[in-house]
Amino acid sequence: MDLTLDQLLAIIGRLDDSQGFDTPRERFRRFLIERMDTLDSARQMIQQCREHAGEQSHRALQDAVVLAGRFLGFETSFGRYQSEPGAGPDHGTWLSRHRLQVTTIVCTDQTPDLDADVVARGLSTDGDGSPRIGLLVITPFYAGRDRLERALAIAKPANLRLITLRGLLRAAGMLSEGHLTHEDILHVFNPGMSLDGHLDLLERVAAAARGEPARETFADAMPGPERHERRYWVNVMRAEAFASERVVHSLIGTRQILGINPAPGLEDRVRAGDAICVFMAGRGIVAHAHIAGILTDGSRVIRDSKQFTHVLRLANVVVYDTPVAPTHELARKLDLTLTDDAEAVTAPISPREFESITTHTLSQAS
Repeated sequence: MDLTLDQLLAIIGRLDDSQGFDTPRERFRRFLIERMDTLDSARQMIQQCREHAGEQSHRALQDAVVLAGRFLGFETSFGRYQSEPGAGPDHGTWLSRHRLQVTTIVCTDQTPDLDADVVARGLSTDGDGSPRIGLLVITPFYAGRDRLERALAIAKPANLRLITLRGLLRAAGMLSEGHLTHEDILHVFNPGMSLDGHLDLLERVAAAARGEPARETFADAMPGPERHERRYWVNVMRAEAFASERVVHSLIGTRQILGINPAPGLEDRVRAGDAICVFMAGRGIVAHAHIAGILTDGSRVIRDSKQFTHVLRLANVVVYDTPVAPTHELARKLDLTLTDDAEAVTAPISPREFESITTHTLSQAS
């Protein structure tokens, strides 16, 4: 950076919650967005904020930490420096659309004692259905860390997490170096009932410790049939025939199950160890996963299971923030898959076509 924090604040003015395009707060935030564009520059800014005591450096640190969320793969938005009366603090938001919303709270020597119950009660499900958690980012100067950790250990609020500032920067560094993906970050911040995501992460960490190369493609990631034996599938669905948001984010993303109807003659070919992606007509490819198992009776896990010939249990699920448009050739094939009277059909897809989709989305995530 060309300016020190003191010089920058002297030019910009006093940071407060005054609103308006040309207020000191907005000028400072625009500066951060433009100049804090790499992880190294984020580390430099955060270090400068830590080296200065007082309210202004504390507020600058809040904004820098909020913006650092983009190095973990989130969309970021700034909050308030001071909380509303009776409300918990909200210094900013990290968003992974339809997956997770994180309210960030930066704790420094300027932070008053936090009431974990008040903070937890202020968090709820966002309007798009994203689960919402509060992330308490603890700096070395926060005197209330021990008391806060004890309170969280006793209350065990399901929607609060605690991480040190050093830990946050370590996670961003691991993602930047390719050791973690945004999907890994989501699993760590908001672990689901399934342990598959954690086991996959542990396996990759152990492989890295042994000096083994990381697996590069989704198609190689799951033990099972050799690659030339594994089959690949696309589940083509009419978006208007199903509650598409519920299917994708609740059934596939959270519960990790999927009802399918293989095309005639293919009923006995779908098996555990295969890979499948989901195409919503008119939207694009919205998810992919491995098939972990096939249920003979899906009535206990999925509503209206009789409309499907198979109910799949999934593993290594990836739900896309933005649907992926298939190639023109593949799009034409998928359009022809659905007949006039079919609401959903599962059909084979080539390994090359499947890998082109999953490699594209994994490269976006990392």
